[in-house]
Amino acid sequence: MNLLERMAAYSHEASWAVWEIDETGALTGNATFPLDVAPAHIHGRAMIVSLNPATSIAPVEVGAVEDWSNFHSTNRKHNDLFLAGALLDSPLWGAYMTDLHPEIVDSKSGNVRPKRDQVESAVRSLVEQAKLLGGVELIVGVGAKSFTSIVRHRDHIRRELGEVEIVRIPHYSRAAAGVHKHDLALYRTLIRAQVG
Repeated sequence: MNLLERMAAYSHEASWAVWEIDETGALTGNATFPLDVAPAHIHGRAMIVSLNPATSIAPVEVGAVEDWSNFHSTNRKHNDLFLAGALLDSPLWGAYMTDLHPEIVDSKSGNVRPKRDQVESAVRSLVEQAKLLGGVELIVGVGAKSFTSIVRHRDHIRRELGEVEIVRIPHYSRAAAGVHKHDLALYRTLIRAQVG
């Protein structure tokens, strides 16, 4: 069973750090998840964890959601292609991506205030996803709120998964432009300072 099949139960809320590239290895500018080529790139060594989805994933048809579309929005305000550019040719290319709180949809992280039991449940779900992936060595919290929630549960995570490394990277959103200046080279440098 390949990783896409193994993680299929999460396909409506998660994705992988793979975007469409051309024959030269450059991003094409198409933000949608390239299902046809993704299996050659995806891996379970790392998890990239954002706090929550900014908007609901649009249904493809009544009762259906396009698989693996999180972090692959064609709406440029989501800045997903900026993240793609930063991760291209890095150890995080192909990593599993998910939200800590997929059930809380809000574009402003300040509005996301999960209760203690919601955070604990979210961390348990994260651990279960990591176990399904097998071999997770690194959990990357995207932004301060995601990272803080994860690192507060570091002992539980390590009891379940072993000595997994937990690091923080700045968020890729336009709202975080004060940090990354919407400068791709700077954002890549900030990420690689944490991840290598």
